[in-house]
Amino acid sequence: MDLNNKKIFNWKKVLFILFLPLILSTCSLVHKNTGDVLIGFAEDETIPYVLASNDLDLGCAMSKAFTPFILSFSRVTAPPNQLAIMLYLLTGSCSEVMAWEEELRHLRALYSKNILEAQDARITQKRFLNQAARRQLAGYDRLILAIAEPGRECPVFDSDNAELYWLIGLLNGLQAMLNDLASEGSANVPLDIASKIGRGASCLNNEHWWGLPRAIQAAIWVAIPSNKPANVDPLKELEHSMQIGLQQGVLITQVLGAKIQMGLGHIDQVKAIIRRHKEASTQASVTSTLRLLNEFTTLQLQAISDRLWTEATGKRTPIARLGTFWDDPKEALDTINIDDMLL
Repeated sequence: MDLNNKKIFNWKKVLFILFLPLILSTCSLVHKNTGDVLIGFAEDETIPYVLASNDLDLGCAMSKAFTPFILSFSRVTAPPNQLAIMLYLLTGSCSEVMAWEEELRHLRALYSKNILEAQDARITQKRFLNQAARRQLAGYDRLILAIAEPGRECPVFDSDNAELYWLIGLLNGLQAMLNDLASEGSANVPLDIASKIGRGASCLNNEHWWGLPRAIQAAIWVAIPSNKPANVDPLKELEHSMQIGLQQGVLITQVLGAKIQMGLGHIDQVKAIIRRHKEASTQASVTSTLRLLNEFTTLQLQAISDRLWTEATGKRTPIARLGTFWDDPKEALDTINIDDMLL
């Protein structure tokens, strides 16, 4: 290389070194702007679209694929903590669905006296419950980062949307605690969040939010009686809240009611809740922006119904028969499609 060419080459290296920070900062700016646009679009359009959907399976698939992509922009812009509250609730629900299927496999194995199969299914179920609890705890932790830690002074909400994220974050914490207990504490969810969630729920108007805040408190009082205020009957509070939800056509309080009664062994009350939900869901005129909440409720109650049916008969609820049970009067059972009963 001659002297002139060598000088040109050296100048190119100098120019490259000088402009490298500018190039890198430009790339970072592009990534930041892209992240801001995508996060804004997800909050303004994607989440409302999913909540208005009546296909929970698609919402589950979206959240599983979308969550790591959206949250990766935390590396280049402000973390989308508020959005993460909703995404982790959905991804946790995906794991719960898998846990339900393993529970049914466990019950079928017990019914057919296949002990090894039953043990394997129970182990797998607890793994999925662990996964659900970890995801839901992550959603609760994002609530703390996005708004405030529940249990202290109530935050000042500037919109219904902010209150909704607060409510979803509290549900994340409650579900994380319950799923962790069901998985033998393998997710290490702190039990002290129970009292915090209960106090956080009192920050919301019970009537405005379909009875759900008070239902959350009732669930905690039943699970941890030491947190219960004096002269309060959690089951009466729960029933009142479920009636509010039924009147407003947003039925998610029925899930907490059924789970609490199931945990207490009140099977007749559980059946009554499922029957009532089936009747109400055909009449509910819930706003289209919240349709997914009712679909979520139906799926959860379907899982409880499947558990009851499988324990009693070895198979899940017959198709299109949610709200009926194996021990119903004969005339009700006669309406079940005979194809469902064939081998």
